[in-house]
Amino acid sequence: MDDIQYWEEKLDSFDYEERWNAFSKLVEKVNKGEITFPPPSPRVNLHFHTFFSFNAYGYSPLHVVWKAKEIGLSMAGSVDFDVLDAVPEFQRGALEVGLPFSSGLETRIYLPEFPDKEFSSPHEPGVAYYMGNGFTRLPDKGSEIDQILLHLKKVAQARNQKVIEKVNAYLDKVRIDYQQDVLPLTPSGNPTERHIVLAYALKSEVVIPSAQERAEFWGEKLGLGKEEVKKLLEDKATFYDFIRSKLIKFGGVGYVKPDSGDFPSRAEVNKLIGGLGAIPSFSWLDGTNSGERDPEMLLEFCLANGIETLFLIPDRAWNISCEEERKIKVAKLYEIVEETQKRDMPVFVGTELNRYGQKLVDDFDSPYLRPLAPYFLESAWTLWGHVVMEMSSQRGYTSGWARENFSSRRGRNQFFASLGKNTPCQKEAIREIGKRSTSQLLRQFGQ
Repeated sequence: MDDIQYWEEKLDSFDYEERWNAFSKLVEKVNKGEITFPPPSPRVNLHFHTFFSFNAYGYSPLHVVWKAKEIGLSMAGSVDFDVLDAVPEFQRGALEVGLPFSSGLETRIYLPEFPDKEFSSPHEPGVAYYMGNGFTRLPDKGSEIDQILLHLKKVAQARNQKVIEKVNAYLDKVRIDYQQDVLPLTPSGNPTERHIVLAYALKSEVVIPSAQERAEFWGEKLGLGKEEVKKLLEDKATFYDFIRSKLIKFGGVGYVKPDSGDFPSRAEVNKLIGGLGAIPSFSWLDGTNSGERDPEMLLEFCLANGIETLFLIPDRAWNISCEEERKIKVAKLYEIVEETQKRDMPVFVGTELNRYGQKLVDDFDSPYLRPLAPYFLESAWTLWGHVVMEMSSQRGYTSGWARENFSSRRGRNQFFASLGKNTPCQKEAIREIGKRSTSQLLRQFGQ
């Protein structure tokens, strides 16, 4: 193992000081010319999950920053389920290497207006994935916003434990303990369904050391033949996803049917997002579920409820083996982006990286994404402009200052995008923006 690889592995230590030390060692090598980053390219990924929820490769926020610089991204964003634990670390690392950044939170909300509609959470009517983007600070301990954040995490973990009870009863021979087998897989006690799946896979190796017997066990429990299991076990990503779909997701033995009380309200989550100066975003899946088939209805609902941005994963629309399915989903992708552009709603994109085999960045040069890439990039610069303004003076995209100074979304988008494009990720440059008066800012970045 060479020196660089050694420090890169240390980036994922659960000990913050150890991973910051590793990051600092790598930055030293950059400064000495031992490591060279490529110049930034017109590509962004604003949806990197970190190990504070689940990253398929175990990447910490600092490792995500490092990877983003290695592949020449213009901007990177962290997003974690129900926690903001990555925010200070991601911010510190990105500022250290000059990488424009954003940090976000993802959760699920219940929409009482649409009790029969399916959105981004298939088979769960009324439930939608929802995000806040552009967080630059954490709530004060003990504050109302802090309590909302703690509630999100508590609700998610209570559901996880119900899932484990059901799956333990079904698997019987391979049982996991939440405290001993699941929590140690996370640095901050925030396991997800994917951690649970990993815990079961690891436990099966301990309880059933024989590969042949283990294959027979999983074959029986997952309803697969011997050859199917062998093939599945050769592909870790597919194996874990299959366990999750068969045992935990809708129709599985461990599925916990949600009701309205299992998820926070939109108002509650918006209080958290708005109280910390971030931007609410509605998560869009692929346009085929009942709640997404009418993009005009969906987007008008968003705008009427203070949700002015959309988040989507482009790879889901075109990177599909079935040509017929791809045609349908690409058409839906173009349709939703066209409707957001009509309404001047920024669209944030990324690949998640919470599943093995997912890309570090979308293929913006693919024939399917090339026509949309300029709007995705412009939206990313709008988000970076928000982060700069919010960090420097709490005059971000959703602030009272923004509402007072921009009568249209188009004008606001143009201002924040222009500011983003022209402000490097440097502490002094960000501080300087914060010192400028409204008239100075509008003269320089307004249209």
